[in-house]
Amino acid sequence: MKHWQAIAVISAIVAAVVGQWYFASVRETVQPAQAPAVTPPKPAPPAPMPTPGPGERPAMADTGEGDGLRRVPIPPVDARAPAWLSLAQARESGDARTPPIQRDAPAEHPDASVLADPQAYSAHELAQKQRLAAAYVQAAGPELARLHSDLEQGREAGVPPEELAKVAEKIRRIEQQRQAADNMRSK
Repeated sequence: MKHWQAIAVISAIVAAVVGQWYFASVRETVQPAQAPAVTPPKPAPPAPMPTPGPGERPAMADTGEGDGLRRVPIPPVDARAPAWLSLAQARESGDARTPPIQRDAPAEHPDASVLADPQAYSAHELAQKQRLAAAYVQAAGPELARLHSDLEQGREAGVPPEELAKVAEKIRRIEQQRQAADNMRSK
């Protein structure tokens, strides 16, 4: 009989612990809903980036990895407010640190008559390819100018020749693609 008594005592202790845990978690989820709404503190404005000295690279320059992304400073997260509050606010009203969404022009879809006629559909496809090629040629111009400028600045700053060769190869490939796109556009 002592064996069953030990099992009963252990079961009672486990039930008490589980009950306390359950009521503590219920109490934590109910209390924030009853508490007055707390507005999180505004994040501090980003610190100004230091200006580079002569021969130094700017702090927000491209890494040279070829991703073409502009680096921007991210303001520090305010740790005084609970994380769930920041997440809830971001879910409801967005995060001020995110860049705006850039919408492209909607894609043109051919109507049923174009889909039914193979020659008309071929003409539609050709027009789409020509528009894409024209957009590439237009976008490549400023990018090539920026890369040429970066290459010259790198030469003046004494960047190793291997890094300069990567940029020169990138320029060569973009010019090659631009020429191919320009040829397609003129067809």
